[in-house]
Amino acid sequence: MKRINYIIAFALIFPVAISCKKSSTGENSTYPKAVTITYKVSSTTANSLVLITYDNESGGQTTVDNPSLPFSKSISKTVNKYDIITLGYFVNPAQTVKLEILVNNQVVKSQSYTSPNSAISYTFP
Repeated sequence: MKRINYIIAFALIFPVAISCKKSSTGENSTYPKAVTITYKVSSTTANSLVLITYDNESGGQTTVDNPSLPFSKSISKTVNKYDIITLGYFVNPAQTVKLEILVNNQVVKSQSYTSPNSAISYTFP
């Protein structure tokens, strides 16, 4: 009878213990890592914006004056955990503007605004 109880206890505990093991071989958990970042800006109107700003490859910010829409810019960059990237715009008069940040072709942040200026940011997990 004790043997059956041990077998039942083992059968119940073993799957739980295995499922709690963390994997150390995930692409997302390895930093620093090289990524492709794509910034996209679009609008429901055909007007161009006054400017767009985004974080560039060297860690600084790039400003694009009078960009036509839709706007798209891809960069390659090596990032560390908790690095932050931003994308912003300014327009006058206000219009609906959609900002998107993609990392390795996956949308990680997307937001639409109706104000004359705004920005979004993404923090690498």
